[in-house]
Amino acid sequence: MSFAGIGNAALGTLAVNLATNLLSNDENKPATKKDLKNLITSLKQRYYPILNIPVRRDGAKAYFDMESKSLVYFKQK
Repeated sequence: MSFAGIGNAALGTLAVNLATNLLSNDENKPATKKDLKNLITSLKQRYYPILNIPVRRDGAKAYFDMESKSLVYFKQK
């Protein structure tokens, strides 16, 4: 074992990791803990907008309430 051999191995590993990061699509990269926390947070919302129901005459938009499993309307200010 020599310092030159260790340096060559380190540079080779760095080159492979860099090439993998540059050539891989974002869809193919593994999820991080932060990604999973963001997903869980977004799934815990109570109200989800319903996009295929038009806005009422009074300007209220349709939402689905995950707790009561019903349709609700909220007016935007």
